[in-house]
Amino acid sequence: MNYKYMRMKAAIGGVYYCDIEDRKLSPRQVINEMAALGYRYAGNVPVKLGAYGALIEYDMIFEA
Repeated sequence: MNYKYMRMKAAIGGVYYCDIEDRKLSPRQVINEMAALGYRYAGNVPVKLGAYGALIEYDMIFEA
């Protein structure tokens, strides 16, 4: 299987986004764009935690 990882970062207010080609995409937009390319959302992996265990960054995992 072929996997692709997309890094999501927290912004002010608890919103997450992904920087792709100088665009800030929401998780839903990333899923829609990856689905259009033939990938399926498989899950996520926490990458960076902040104070008190707050999620700062995570990778969305897609499989072809």
